[in-house]
Amino acid sequence: MASVPPVGALRELKRLLPYLRRYRGKVAWGMVFVTISNICSTTIPRMVGQTIDVIRTTRVGVDDVTILILQILALTIGSGFFMFATRRTIIVTSRLIEEDIRNDFIASVRTQSQEFFQERSTGSLIAHFTNDVGAVREFIGPAVMYTANTITTFAFALSWMFLLNATLTAAIVIPVPFIAWATYSLGKRIHQSYKRVQEEYELITTHAQETFSGVRVVRAYAREDHESDRFNDFSRSYYRKNMHLARFQSLMMPSMTVLFNISYIVVIGVGGWQVMQQALTVGQLTQFFIYLNQLLWPIAAIGWVTGMIQRGAASIGRLGAIIDAVPTIRDTERTQQAITSLQGSIEFEHVSVRYGDTTVLNDVSVSVPAGTSLGIVGLVGSGKSSFIDLIPRLSEVTDGVVRIDGHDVRTVPLSTLRGAIAMVPQESFLFSDTIRNNVRFARATATDDEVHAAADVAQLTGDIASLVNGFETVVGERGITLSGGQKQRTALARAILADPRILILDDALSAVDTDTEERILRGLRGVMRGRTTILISHRISTVKDCDQIIVLHHGAVAERGDHASLLALQGFYATMYERQLLEEELS
Repeated sequence: MASVPPVGALRELKRLLPYLRRYRGKVAWGMVFVTISNICSTTIPRMVGQTIDVIRTTRVGVDDVTILILQILALTIGSGFFMFATRRTIIVTSRLIEEDIRNDFIASVRTQSQEFFQERSTGSLIAHFTNDVGAVREFIGPAVMYTANTITTFAFALSWMFLLNATLTAAIVIPVPFIAWATYSLGKRIHQSYKRVQEEYELITTHAQETFSGVRVVRAYAREDHESDRFNDFSRSYYRKNMHLARFQSLMMPSMTVLFNISYIVVIGVGGWQVMQQALTVGQLTQFFIYLNQLLWPIAAIGWVTGMIQRGAASIGRLGAIIDAVPTIRDTERTQQAITSLQGSIEFEHVSVRYGDTTVLNDVSVSVPAGTSLGIVGLVGSGKSSFIDLIPRLSEVTDGVVRIDGHDVRTVPLSTLRGAIAMVPQESFLFSDTIRNNVRFARATATDDEVHAAADVAQLTGDIASLVNGFETVVGERGITLSGGQKQRTALARAILADPRILILDDALSAVDTDTEERILRGLRGVMRGRTTILISHRISTVKDCDQIIVLHHGAVAERGDHASLLALQGFYATMYERQLLEEELS
């Protein structure tokens, strides 16, 4: 007797059909094996009943009884073997589908644009990747297997029972509609409760991840107790919602047990009366008891399977929302796949960017010939980072067009576009790996000499020499064991090693002192030769040698020119330069 999920759950479970079709051969064989297994197991009670009646009513030899016992033994072995084969096919299939879902989940997340990650926390994505994928696997494996086992067991057992005594069988199946109703009602509530539990689990995971990542800030402000209290609040809420779910789940087994015991009472009462009336033999009554015992596990499993179905439906719905999410920035029918390389000339033509009612860039037009450098300065919030995000299409223009080598960036394949660009943000990200592997991340085939050369340009070699393990030093999560300047220079070395046509440094030297910055810039002159370079900085010293410089103010180009011409304007750029000179003198 299979449980009936709510309509909403069935709609969500349809998302699994494409995965099941990939392994339909294994699933089909699993259904065949479970069918054969239950044919064997449901034939055993009939053989037992016949054996009892033969022994009671006739004089038989030991050989006859031995043959019957051997037949029962053969059926038992056959049932066990084919159930093993069922597990080997369906459970293995569930693991394969789990792998496919994980791969599809990562593939979808990997292609999403920045807005996607602004709407979802890291903890939420981790919760999907762990709990939800596991819940779906449990549905596909155990739930499908036991559902198939329940259906075939009921089909064969009830068929034998009807052939044996239709009246007694009809009396036994009276509780079945009540079982279906109880399962459906409780299952619907389990489905809703489980979704709330998973949402709360997301909050716990997010809070834990942020606390661990920001442990320095937590300790610096002595907020350990506060964060512990917040985690306790989340845990208590998670506990309450789990207990609410457990209350519904705990009703399943008692309900099934009561209804099942009613069937026992019916067999004892009706069956015993028929034996006394000689309408039923002792062997036949024994068969009914064995069949009821065979149905005990399928009936008891209804509640367990229903819970897995509800959890699986809720989880695949949540995973499907991410897997089916269409990236806002992607290759389209406009993409020209023939574009396989770029030289690096960049042109902004009347570009505007708006987020809701906020204008970030307003009618910006800038041309950067291939192999030249552009410096960008401006106050915080002037649109500098938004400007450079448009070049690798990390975000899209609202109006106007950005071109590289004369091609609208929206027509350039993303792999070609981003493969030609190396970008170093102000907040450098490092993996929990060695310094060597962090630098080599840009180009996995780079030799050690190339890694060392990139580190030399980034003025990182001296710092590495002071470390016990040198380039093999593991930097910890997000590079926590390195200083801010060391992290920036490691990220810079990584970008240099990539050997891009376009190099973008977004205030990437803000954490180094002016002397180190000057040495890095001297090394970068050779790197910048022949490639397009964009430098964003609050320091005039970083951009003063660029071929052209623009000053962004409230999302518009307020001034443009080279260092000398901008000083001659006596405008915003000149004021910034004079202020920074004064700060250097005072320091």
